[in-house]
Amino acid sequence: MPKPAKRRAFLVSELSKRDVVRVYAVLAVTADEALEAVALQAAPDAEVEIVGGLSRDLVKRLRLEPGEVRQV
Repeated sequence: MPKPAKRRAFLVSELSKRDVVRVYAVLAVTADEALEAVALQAAPDAEVEIVGGLSRDLVKRLRLEPGEVRQV
């Protein structure tokens, strides 16, 4: 039986047209999945990019669920 893929916590920034920057934490397997999760919630003209990550301890403290997008 194969092991499930390991998830990582990505920090993704969203830059909107009004020069407002929001940063989201996303628990995903790949960076592309994290970018897609934020892009689905972002404005159509917003730019999204990976800006960092979170430690496992911080993910546990935040109680971040897989696929959840949470503004930090």
